[in-house]
Amino acid sequence: MRIEQGYFFAGLFCVRRAGSFCVKKQKRGCRSKGGFCMMQIKKLTLTHKKDLRVILEDFQLVLNDGDKAVIIGEEGNGKSTLLKWMYDPALTEDYIESTGERIIGKERLGYLPQELPEAEKTKTVYEYFYEKEKFWDQTPKDLAVLARKFGLTEEFFYRDQQMSELSGGEKVKAQMMRLLMEDVTVLLLDEPSMGLAPIIVNQIYDLIRQIRDSGIT
Repeated sequence: MRIEQGYFFAGLFCVRRAGSFCVKKQKRGCRSKGGFCMMQIKKLTLTHKKDLRVILEDFQLVLNDGDKAVIIGEEGNGKSTLLKWMYDPALTEDYIESTGERIIGKERLGYLPQELPEAEKTKTVYEYFYEKEKFWDQTPKDLAVLARKFGLTEEFFYRDQQMSELSGGEKVKAQMMRLLMEDVTVLLLDEPSMGLAPIIVNQIYDLIRQIRDSGIT
């Protein structure tokens, strides 16, 4: 697995290897206002409990305001496990032994899983949104503005259609819109373009750039 950290349009990197990982990382450390990072991982090691396979060893990562980090690797190398741990280490406790430090300060993390969770698939679109308290804080204008950003209308939020029946692109958009309602400051996206048509992939990445430009890392 290769991990690249940088900006959307730039990248001067130093390279080091740790176990089976090739890590590309910016030379600079924290550079956020006041010297604080949005997220920092120190000496992280992830080991499978079942076969004791080490999937990541002594990993270090710094994310500053506006940074983008991309994880690239073959299927089964632990990309999703790393993202889950970054979001909430408890999500990996059943099958992963982890050591290391995760520092997020007051940041609000949002996590988009690779697949819609089973518990969400049978909900209607309206149920998927209304169960979140932040949904009720949105005015009709807020919903309309958010929907337009994603190429949808505000009626989308009130659909009486199961989440499992949405197209792949609509599922990703629904999840991202709900995350944005939570006022997250850091987004962790697990292969948001997987299985989508090229035109939808382009739309999703345009949205990600817009989200980054709005101040979310």
